Amino acid sequence: MKFVRKFKGKMKNKIKKLKLKVLMKDRFILEGYYKYGNTDAGFVRKSLYLGTLYAADRLNGKNRMKPSVNERKKYAFKPCVSAPESSFVKRPSYTLMAKKFLLHDVVSFDVFDTLIFRPFDDPKSLFFLLGEKNKCPGFKRYRELAEKLARKEAFEKKGTHEVTLRDIYEKIQRFVILDIEQAMQYEIETELDMVYPNPYMLNVYKEAKNLGKKVIAVSDMYLPKDVIEKMLIKCGYDGFDDIIVSNKYGVSKRTTELYKKVKEKHGEDLRYIHIGDNPISDRRSAARAGFDTVFYKNVNQRGNPHRAFDMTSLVGSAYRGLVNAKLQCGDRKYSSFYEFGYTYSGFLVLGYCNYIHSFVKNHGIDKVLFLSRDGYILKSVYDKLFPEENTEYVYWSRSAAIKLTVNRFRNELLLRYIKYKIPREMTIAQILKAMDLQPMQPFLTDGGFDESTILTKENYEDIVKIFIDNWDVVVSQYENSSKAAKEYYRQATDGAKSVCIVDIGWAASGFSALRYLIEDEWKLGCKTYGLVAGSTYLHDMDIIEAQLANDTVSSYMFSQRVNREIRRDHNVKQMYSAFTEIMMSAPTPSFIGFKMDDNGEIQYEFDCPETEGYEMIRSIQRGAKDFIDDYTKAFEKYPFMMNICGSDAYAVCRQVISCPKYFERLFSKYPVNRAVGSASFEMGTLGELIKNEFVG
Repeated sequence: MKFVRKFKGKMKNKIKKLKLKVLMKDRFILEGYYKYGNTDAGFVRKSLYLGTLYAADRLNGKNRMKPSVNERKKYAFKPCVSAPESSFVKRPSYTLMAKKFLLHDVVSFDVFDTLIFRPFDDPKSLFFLLGEKNKCPGFKRYRELAEKLARKEAFEKKGTHEVTLRDIYEKIQRFVILDIEQAMQYEIETELDMVYPNPYMLNVYKEAKNLGKKVIAVSDMYLPKDVIEKMLIKCGYDGFDDIIVSNKYGVSKRTTELYKKVKEKHGEDLRYIHIGDNPISDRRSAARAGFDTVFYKNVNQRGNPHRAFDMTSLVGSAYRGLVNAKLQCGDRKYSSFYEFGYTYSGFLVLGYCNYIHSFVKNHGIDKVLFLSRDGYILKSVYDKLFPEENTEYVYWSRSAAIKLTVNRFRNELLLRYIKYKIPREMTIAQILKAMDLQPMQPFLTDGGFDESTILTKENYEDIVKIFIDNWDVVVSQYENSSKAAKEYYRQATDGAKSVCIVDIGWAASGFSALRYLIEDEWKLGCKTYGLVAGSTYLHDMDIIEAQLANDTVSSYMFSQRVNREIRRDHNVKQMYSAFTEIMMSAPTPSFIGFKMDDNGEIQYEFDCPETEGYEMIRSIQRGAKDFIDDYTKAFEKYPFMMNICGSDAYAVCRQVISCPKYFERLFSKYPVNRAVGSASFEMGTLGELIKNEFVG
């Protein structure tokens, strides 16, 4: 049996390598397999489908283009589905580390990506910021080339690859003429701005200090020792007994020579242990030099297989770096809901809030109204980011909009409350109760439809005709609600000449209804603009084309006019919109409508509270807010980093919303009620909704 298992394992690995080789051959096969194929199917079905794609590619024979690294990552990298990502991080506990230290005299730490982090998954992304400071668009490339040249020359002249920052900047003059002193200072300042502590290693460092061990930092680095010391002090490491940097000695950890310098300086007979993230420099070479080692696998190497890569270089690197450090450092484990908020929701909310802010400033808008419920977290974050702006969270819903706009949008009421209820086999009495239109029963009875009549496709048109013939009854039934809503929004607009109404999407129906009411029916003297996170609609793809064209409505991530290729990928039938809405849900009941009591006071009606989901939502929002706090803190001195384009926000969203297994595992018991007017009837769960409505 052992032989059979070993043989099966070898064959499985060979088949996997062959599959990857075929997938990486050209873009046609890669995209066909990941984007249009069922990658969750069984081994045989997947193999047959891949073989079909390969055969089709061979028959085509021309125009083959090998996919880039980022294209491969775009499709191959998936969320961590089976459990919270942080639960897979196996780092030694602080107690265990302390036990290891007991056997040693000197505890040695690597610096970068071990003791301290930069908010990027690739440290070279920092050079983009230097390019802006030096007003040199190609600086990142020049900086990389200059370092290669400097190291090559150092090896030719001295037999070592170790260089100083000045060596590098003297070589950069080959590509661009800069004030070397100023350019070097920019890099030092930016490095100091960017670094922040690894919370896990900060505790490990404290354990070593508490045990009275000699604690040193050893780094292969071109930055001067005093700069690295300032970085460490900034991050809370203020008690190192020594800091040893490769460029001072002209030797590196990789060759073991720097470790030998450490022993020469601190004693050959002492027992050393070294902790670092590089498998060669910090593990193999340290061991060869006689150090015991603790390998701390790089957080970005661990985390990047679960990150989105179809993003702009700078912001994408920042997003991945921060999330990787949070979930992979080993400091603590988080719940799946918290991770969902930190990894996905926070980035969308931050990007959307900054988009809203830019729109408000560019259009000179007096007040921002965030519609319930999706606007709940948006307003909370927006107020923290832009406390000087005039904002308000206002009650609104599709249910309220339909009832309040019966003077204009008649078909919405007939569709949402009647036609869409046909599959539910509801009685006339149930429908009228949901619509709050019991006075219509006598007219329906006269037409042959009593309270127990079941709504069907066959009697739908006859029932609708009775409603239309008695539309004055419908309008009069909602007059009280309209009066209350008018007063509510008169107070909400508060004399503003222009307001921006913010929603998540998708057809801007909430905004369209409010626009008609505020500007035309209620005549509040206020110009309205609408913002949505994304614009698409299953039944009418061009529903707000004119509003988008005249800038009355603007969409952040995609629409007919912006990122149209993303809009095509946003698969409504596979519930992409529903999954996106979960990112910004609120721990409050759905709003149903307004009423005015006998004393002229406004009353509010709410749906059944979905209390089962509130703790999930609170965890998601804690994660989202923590990401936003971490991101804004990291780039406090670089405000342009807040300009997260819609395509970047959607790349992060799409990575998770295109993975239904993730939502099934995480949110199968999440309470949902997507049908308008169904508060009196059965509540469902997201798991049931996926099972019944997801189109694979």
